[in-house]
This record gives sequence, C-alpha cells and structure tokens, in this order.
Amino acid sequence: MSRTYHHGALAEAMVDQALASVRTQGADHVSLRSIAQVLEVSPSAAYNHFADKDDLLRAVGACGLAALDERMARVLAAHPADNPDAARARFSGLGRAYLAFAIDETHLFQLTFGPICAVKEMAPEDTGPYNKLTTALDELDRWQLLKPGIRQDLDMVVWASAHGMATLLVEGAVQPDSVEVFIDSMNRLILG
Repeated sequence: MSRTYHHGALAEAMVDQALASVRTQGADHVSLRSIAQVLEVSPSAAYNHFADKDDLLRAVGACGLAALDERMARVLAAHPADNPDAARARFSGLGRAYLAFAIDETHLFQLTFGPICAVKEMAPEDTGPYNKLTTALDELDRWQLLKPGIRQDLDMVVWASAHGMATLLVEGAVQPDSVEVFIDSMNRLILG
C-alpha cells in the first residue's frame, strides 16, 4: 500500500487533504472517512487524530486564519516606512487583503469565520489579523490621520464593516469591483 503521507505525520496529512477539499468543494464535502480513504488509512487511524469532522475542520480553519495573517503580513512588509503615507497604505492594503482572501478563498473564508471554527474563549484580539488591524489604526492615530475622537473601539467597527463586505462579496450580493469603492468610503469615513 503506497501512502500519501510520511510515517508519523498522518494528522498533518489529514489537515492538508481536508484543506485541499475545503478549498475546492467546501467544508460540507469533507468527512474523516473520505480523508482516510484518500490517504489509504483506516477510518480508525483517522479517528485517533481527530475526534470528529468538526475537530478536523477546526484545524483547517486555523490554516485559514494563518493564510489570512500571511496575506496581511505581506501588505505590511510592502509598506515598511514610518510615515503617514505608508500608514495609509498599510491600512488600505490590510482591507484589500482581507477582502481578497474572501474572494480568492471563499470556502476557506466561510469555514474560518463560520460557526464550526468560532472559539468563544478566543477574543478577536487574540488573532494575528485583528492585531494587524489594531496596529494599523494605532499608527494612523499616532500620525493624527484619524478624525478626532473616533479611535476608541474603531478596530471592532472597521473589522465588522470589512467582514460584512467580505460576506456580501462571498454571497454575490455585491461584485468584486466594489472593493475599491468600499476601501475609499472607509477611508473617507475615518481619516481626517
């Protein structure tokens, strides 16, 4: 029997296979049995690593969050200067990265931010993407680029707005060409 994983790395191979399945078909089409079959292992071997399908999907959702964080990190790296223009570019770029992730990785986005992966004990500020947003807003505030008096809790408002726009994009309620309209509108609303 030729296995498609390295001995001792079955859990990682299962996550990789489930991630590929989520990306192409969505989370509803993933099962521990089908993943075990593709990897040519018994279902009981799969259950040794993940209690159930949701447990496996939560591991895939963590990959989704890491993929979003990586996209956002690339935006920050592309605008390293410590000046007002770079601060604006980082903020707008983070929004574009978030929305592009939703468009490019629709099924993974839906899983990552859906009910299966919702961790009630984890606050948004415990995630890399949210921290990047907060830092970008703090930088805008440091450069006095925000409208006076709006910084408090603005991170939650901006995140909720971007997530709402991402959901509308994913559901087809708005078209991808509206991303720049959204980014421009957000900038006009919060920047002084």
